[in-house]
Amino acid sequence: MKSLFLLVSLLSFDSRINCCHYLPTHVDHQLSSQLQSKAVNKKVMIKVSLLSQENKLPPLGVPPQPNRDIGFATVFITLENPQEKNQTVKIEKVEIRNVTDKKLQPFQFKPKSVELKPLENSVVDIHLTNKTGYVGKDKVKAIITYKIGNQTSVIESQPVTVDKSL
Repeated sequence: MKSLFLLVSLLSFDSRINCCHYLPTHVDHQLSSQLQSKAVNKKVMIKVSLLSQENKLPPLGVPPQPNRDIGFATVFITLENPQEKNQTVKIEKVEIRNVTDKKLQPFQFKPKSVELKPLENSVVDIHLTNKTGYVGKDKVKAIITYKIGNQTSVIESQPVTVDKSL
């Protein structure tokens, strides 16, 4: 009985909106065509996120090693090719920097190319390590320099706190 009352209420609400012209009947078509035109105008949509960690002590049960990795950063780059043709994204530089003083953290990255097929979504994860850990006590962010065709762009992750375990 309650579900029947809810159905009747929704139908009458819908007819009131349509009869009073609160919403045009072609609004769905307008929104979807606007979204499509924005997606078509972009070559590749990119999003970046970062996980950062520092482990000064080795894991339990593992003997200390003088030259082991201490600082870890994983950068996730989400790529979306909205076009109906292949796109190549060249990731030229990945930097981890302090938020306040922009100081560069000691990680190394080699440029990498990613080939996206038409309408393909892909997540590229880049694992960076160092033997010194993080410099400073600030939040950090990933700064990615990438190139599509002849156009070079930069995108940043949101700042994150370094997970430091002694």
